[in-house]
Amino acid sequence: MNHIKKAGIITGAVVGGAIGGTISFVGKMTRQKFIDELGESIVDSTILTGGIAGDIASGATNVISGRIQNRSSKVEEGKEELFSAGNQVVQNFVHNVHTVVDNSGEILEGVKEKDRRKVVRGAKTLVKVAAVGVITVGPIKIKTDEAEKVCTPSKHDSP
Repeated sequence: MNHIKKAGIITGAVVGGAIGGTISFVGKMTRQKFIDELGESIVDSTILTGGIAGDIASGATNVISGRIQNRSSKVEEGKEELFSAGNQVVQNFVHNVHTVVDNSGEILEGVKEKDRRKVVRGAKTLVKVAAVGVITVGPIKIKTDEAEKVCTPSKHDSP
């Protein structure tokens, strides 16, 4: 891993630690699991954002320097990094759309079945997605309370 990628990840961790770490700490101190998970999701999301930004910066640097130095291997390496970063963004977006759809469905199912727990569980996840999205302004990685989930994990539940 090169220095540019590491810098992106470190920057994401610092920003996430400052914002999300503080929120998580408040959640732990007040014993509010939702707030703690929200903070952890912010940390995870900013690290993911930093990693993707590092891939983009590294890829762009390799493409430009490879063109200047007339080294096709370096250009190809840069293109692969840019493709990887773009792929991560798309996968994250698709995963988050599935999360929103699944939890919206859980809310509707809970309303239909008059199951308050399903409604609350689905709503909590949607609130986390919205809050993390507003705070991090980048890819979103949500920490959910898996112990409460009744349904079996789908292929979309992995990051």
